[in-house]
Amino acid sequence: MLLDHAQRPRWGRPEWVLFAVIFGLLLLHPLLNGYPFLFPDSWGYFGACPDEMRSPVLGCTLRPAVLAAGPWGYVVVQCAATAFALAFLSGIVLERRYSLSLCLALVASGVGIFNGWILADAWSLIGFICLFAMATGHPSLGTAVLMAFACATHFGNFPVYAATAFLFLPWVRAKARFAVKTGLCILGAVALVMAFNLCGGVIRFSSNNGYVFLASRILHDMPEVIEGKCQDDPGFALCERKAEVLEWSRTMHQSFSWQAIYHLKLSWEELNRLSRQIVFYSVAEFPRFFIQHVRAVARNTYALVSFYELSDGLDAFIEGSNAVDDLQACFPDDMGCYFKTWQASGALQGFLKKMEWPLTALFWCCTFVCIASFVLLRHCRRDDALLQLALFSLVAVSVNAFFMSNLSGVYGRYQARIGFLLIFPGIALAFRWAQDLIERFGPFRNKQRS
Repeated sequence: MLLDHAQRPRWGRPEWVLFAVIFGLLLLHPLLNGYPFLFPDSWGYFGACPDEMRSPVLGCTLRPAVLAAGPWGYVVVQCAATAFALAFLSGIVLERRYSLSLCLALVASGVGIFNGWILADAWSLIGFICLFAMATGHPSLGTAVLMAFACATHFGNFPVYAATAFLFLPWVRAKARFAVKTGLCILGAVALVMAFNLCGGVIRFSSNNGYVFLASRILHDMPEVIEGKCQDDPGFALCERKAEVLEWSRTMHQSFSWQAIYHLKLSWEELNRLSRQIVFYSVAEFPRFFIQHVRAVARNTYALVSFYELSDGLDAFIEGSNAVDDLQACFPDDMGCYFKTWQASGALQGFLKKMEWPLTALFWCCTFVCIASFVLLRHCRRDDALLQLALFSLVAVSVNAFFMSNLSGVYGRYQARIGFLLIFPGIALAFRWAQDLIERFGPFRNKQRS
């Protein structure tokens, strides 16, 4: 049975110890590499305040840490926030249980890599943990604030958190209270985005480039959309370069967005306006493209959830690449440090690629354990926080795959960044099953009989 509010553990020494252990494990990845891992979009997340293209909330909030300690300051803050969320999950929400399973899942799932990635990806996991804490009735202003902040760091988190909360609502005891708290957190995230954009003198919620990414995904999955658009509207601005647009879109999900900027000499505002016309056309022509949309949605969701691609974006960047050029512009003294790293040699990505199939197998084994446990132990699932976490994780991972793969594209980091959510309860439930079997049939039972 779950403990009541008076019996629940409060944050104390066990949580501080667990926090320190988790923080060390998270920071180990960039320390072993010798420099925080690079990603092509890294500098967009804290290169300006506000950042008009990426996350104004994250860029402005962590700007002091970056000015004080460079990329390491950014990584330390992310590691500390993630360690707090995970320690709260194990120490408070799960009542100081499963700490060993949590640490094993932490290492296996690669959460530390995302903290060293200098991206907003780690905050998606933090937000899910805070959302689950609120669903299980753990009132804490800190978790609510942290969830609102995590939601505001990435625009894709808004539909993902809202849909996850709605689908998990039937298993929440205090449904109205949970719904209100979640709604307030999402509204708080909206306020944060608008407030930090206001630092740049602009009152707006989005970066005015969302249609570009959605249109890129549609053109990649459904090239017949641009064919139909040009047949119905020959004067459409992209029709003159239709062959090039189709070729850019064929290679990968977001290739069109950057290639169009480079080759068509369009501003983001103009490209976003043209992309909006493509998106609306693909939907308005109902049912002309309906079947294609359904197939693309199903295909993308399955592709993202089925494979645990931990190496996505961690390739080695050479001199002259965008990532290294931006690094030299922002932190010229760090160039030598980066070129000595495991990542710069190419060994890091090679190692991670070898680990992807074993991690995919582990992810699906944990998924099966979570599903089987929730089905077989249905008589006690409302009183078992670990079973509730298993169901919540199944919902969250599925919703995340559905939205992120179809809003932006099938990029492995969207799946791997929250894979911990299923790997942790899977390992914990497997250990619990093993312990129950030992107690029933092992030496412990024989000792009791004697």
